[in-house]
Amino acid sequence: MFVAVARVQVQPLRTSVGPPVSSKVLKYCFEGALRRRVFGSFTNISISMLFDGGRPLYSRGEEPVVLEGGRRYWGRVTAVDEVPWLVDAISSTLGPEFRCSGPYGDFVVSVPEVEVVHFSSLRVELPEVFKLVFLTPTVLTSKLMAPPNLADRVRPMHKLIPQPSLIFSHLLRMWNSFAPPELRIGKPSEWAPYLLGRQADVTLVELDYRVRPETVIIGRDSSGKLRKARGFRGWVVYRSTAPRKLQEIYSKLLALAQLAGIGRSRGIGLGQVALESLGPKT
Repeated sequence: MFVAVARVQVQPLRTSVGPPVSSKVLKYCFEGALRRRVFGSFTNISISMLFDGGRPLYSRGEEPVVLEGGRRYWGRVTAVDEVPWLVDAISSTLGPEFRCSGPYGDFVVSVPEVEVVHFSSLRVELPEVFKLVFLTPTVLTSKLMAPPNLADRVRPMHKLIPQPSLIFSHLLRMWNSFAPPELRIGKPSEWAPYLLGRQADVTLVELDYRVRPETVIIGRDSSGKLRKARGFRGWVVYRSTAPRKLQEIYSKLLALAQLAGIGRSRGIGLGQVALESLGPKT
């Protein structure tokens, strides 16, 4: 299993009003080259927002997303699959630079780099103290930590704080859905994500944080009503007291998170995260 990440630059030829989530520009431009699959309940394609420098572009409802003519924006397209087909799709179907014209405007799109990582190599250097930055609103639900024997009776509610148990329970589900049997983490049990989440709450301590709830406009439904998603954005500094084996699991899961995102609607750019090292390596 491979993770292929195309780093993309987008330059509008003229100023236009973009979609409320700017990831839809990349989705439109790359749609014909993407091979969508679902592993378990997880889509294999993650498309980031467009970024203006370090600022992700999406609408909170007050103002539209405006894409300025001649300005360079960046983003990425991530594909998880048994073969790294994204490399060939870009080189043979799209090319390293191509023109994209459609409902959101006219763009020159370039792909300066495609990185391919084998699943067995997914790992980050995770120190004792680290900062997890939620670049775009992240949507996690309370049902992620419902014990399996009660899950059918729990109504999923959006949580507006980055609770470690919710983050790592979700990431373990995603990892084990994508990974081949020999690379799956934990015993093959429906209880594994719940148990890892409990360990995360015990072994990851918040030292500092700046988190706020945020509502994102997704688009409109078939009746014309606005579709919204509400999650959290910001950062948390964690101190890990996990033993080495558990810390290695966190390292693998956070490596996947940085490439594929966390939580609901990863496919349209929600739940994008970055990791910063702040303390001694464990």
